[in-house]
Amino acid sequence: MNFPRIRLILAFIFFVTGIVLTVAVGFSTSIYLFLACAFLIFTHYKFGAIWPAFQLLQEGQVDKADDILDQIKKPEWLAKTHRSYFHFTKGMIHVQRKQLPPGAVHLKAALQLGLRNATDNALAAINLAHIYYVDKNKDACKKYLQQAIDFNSNDLMIKENIDKLQKAIA
Repeated sequence: MNFPRIRLILAFIFFVTGIVLTVAVGFSTSIYLFLACAFLIFTHYKFGAIWPAFQLLQEGQVDKADDILDQIKKPEWLAKTHRSYFHFTKGMIHVQRKQLPPGAVHLKAALQLGLRNATDNALAAINLAHIYYVDKNKDACKKYLQQAIDFNSNDLMIKENIDKLQKAIA
């Protein structure tokens, strides 16, 4: 399914229908179609299709999630929460593909913008700690490991990975 394009297709349909209605009846009857068209275009650029991509990533469909995110041409136009999850999802995709430097850039941006809950923040921080552990940057690894601990996530997988990384750098 091509999630990002649905809004634009609907906006185009509303716009064409609005033009036909304007010619046939007058502008006052088609104003709602033009407003709906403008609303759909606004939401397309402000919110993107981050949540479907995030859901696909959670389901393990990394390539599909990346395809959806690649269709977002201007992530800086996204709302703050959506932009943070854009970077989080993009960073996790890079980490899963073993592309660590771009993954670190996106995960740092996600942490700076702030994710919605402690688990997502801790997951971003623990992945950054892992990236720096692999790069043998012990100071940065410890910094992000402590940050992951400070988020106080209840997720058992995160706690397990924190323990493993603590033992590895000890």
